[in-house]
Amino acid sequence: MEADNTQTTPKPSSLRWKILRQALLRRPTLQNSDEILNRISRRTTDGFNLIPCQLLDKDSTSRDSRVCYTIPVAGSPKLFLTQRVDNHADLGDFEICNRYNVDNTGIVCQWPSEDVLAFFCLSNAEMFRSKRVIELGSGYGLAGLVIAATTEALEVVISDGNPQVVDYIQLNIDSNSGVFGGTRVKSMTLHWNQEDLSDLFNSFDVIVASDW
Repeated sequence: MEADNTQTTPKPSSLRWKILRQALLRRPTLQNSDEILNRISRRTTDGFNLIPCQLLDKDSTSRDSRVCYTIPVAGSPKLFLTQRVDNHADLGDFEICNRYNVDNTGIVCQWPSEDVLAFFCLSNAEMFRSKRVIELGSGYGLAGLVIAATTEALEVVISDGNPQVVDYIQLNIDSNSGVFGGTRVKSMTLHWNQEDLSDLFNSFDVIVASDW
């Protein structure tokens, strides 16, 4: 009997994470690659800690908590985001998803890819200076808020298709309004299947997004 030499084809999601891991480990600013490698995971609760965060007081009666993100650049402000910390959805979440034809991805947690996008934007601040920027599928809006707080962008629009998520985005914009300087920051409900986008044509200089 001949040996079965067939190999299972890796899933696209696994390949994306492998590429992302390799890219991060090549960064000269990341010194201890073994330690970083051990931290990398596809689990939603494990990020890359590129934008260090700390869970603040948790109210046992609420599903939400405030999380403090420390931007790793001297003189940069801290960002305070309200986000889910229980890592699961309830029936009300799915009712909203069905009503608006969206998923609940943005509300589940702060995804590791958003951490990476925020760090990339921070490392390339000149790209956004005096520009109008929109973030698509923003979740809790970490990357958009980092852009607004550190790059001197003209305007930052932080969007998501789930109106429940957009409520969190607006709450986080309001909570950090004092650190944006002259940058205009606003939330927007923007669905992937939205057809009437005439008001957005030629409106932005830079579009950013991350895939969980």
